[in-house]
Amino acid sequence: MATSTDFDEWYVENYPRVLVAVALVLGRDRDRAEDSTNEAFVQAFADWQSVSQMDSPSSWVTKVAINRARRFLRRRARGIELLNQQRIDTAAHDRHVDLDLWTALDALSFRQRKAIVLRYVEDLSQAEVASELGIAPGSGAETASGNSRSAS
Repeated sequence: MATSTDFDEWYVENYPRVLVAVALVLGRDRDRAEDSTNEAFVQAFADWQSVSQMDSPSSWVTKVAINRARRFLRRRARGIELLNQQRIDTAAHDRHVDLDLWTALDALSFRQRKAIVLRYVEDLSQAEVASELGIAPGSGAETASGNSRSAS
């Protein structure tokens, strides 16, 4: 029977290697690498009874962490694509749009701009935007200045 002590030892032994693998996938985004790695280990802990019985639990958790990182990269790329498309679509209308609006949008973090694009350009509901961003609806996961709040 797998125990939490077994998990603790396995975690301490495997975490650094998994983090390095995920960091290599994400490049310089160490915070996101840590998030993806932590999420994968949380999932492993939740399913420890079955994960511990696998031939290679460390390979499994590495794959889960890398998949989470890849999903993040795909979502980020899609957000950039949407933002760029919005800028192209609106370029002809810039002379009619208050420049203060563009200044305000440029001051937002990438994630905040993405939320605005998903909500008002893609016309997703608040719940759909929250799901896409991986946050609870109305959670206020970021402040206006772009600083993340702790969501423990």
